[in-house]
Amino acid sequence: MTALERARLEVDEALKAYEACVEREEAQYGPEYERVTFMEYEAPAPDPCAEAFLRLVRAVRAYEAAGGLRDDLELRGERAKVYEVLDRE
Repeated sequence: MTALERARLEVDEALKAYEACVEREEAQYGPEYERVTFMEYEAPAPDPCAEAFLRLVRAVRAYEAAGGLRDDLELRGERAKVYEVLDRE
């Protein structure tokens, strides 16, 4: 397996982990999900979904460093958020 293939696999795994985290929180908080996630964003405590999202961003960055193009990745509904973070840095 090449470095690029490993990097793409890491992106896929990170995306799945992030989506699973969001699904768990949505199921746990139900209609309060948006309010709770905003409070988590504002709070100094660790947020597991934020950590999972940062893992996804790092994986995409590593994929690009290995020679991949971010547009080749299937990031589903997270594409805009990931690109926004990557373009800021």
